[in-house]
Amino acid sequence: MIVAVNNATNKLFKFKNGRYNLKEQAAWKSRTAFVEDTLQEIIREAANKEAAIFAKCCYGIELGKSEVEDRYLLSYDDAVSYWKNFDARVYQIA
Repeated sequence: MIVAVNNATNKLFKFKNGRYNLKEQAAWKSRTAFVEDTLQEIIREAANKEAAIFAKCCYGIELGKSEVEDRYLLSYDDAVSYWKNFDARVYQIA
């Protein structure tokens, strides 16, 4: 399980919008789900802009591109980096 904790309150990070499990608190059952939700959030934020350029300019994150599936790829480390922009700590619980 992966959780994002708000640095200010030491509680699970809560979201104002977007789709997340556990009643809009940041907790995921797997690393894959964590990375996929983070990637979808970046794409949603980018709106009609090029997502890779938006991620690089706003968050310093490199989005890869899958040639086989024609979709963006995000590493676990970059997903963690994204959450640090929102004053959150990310933990992986066994």
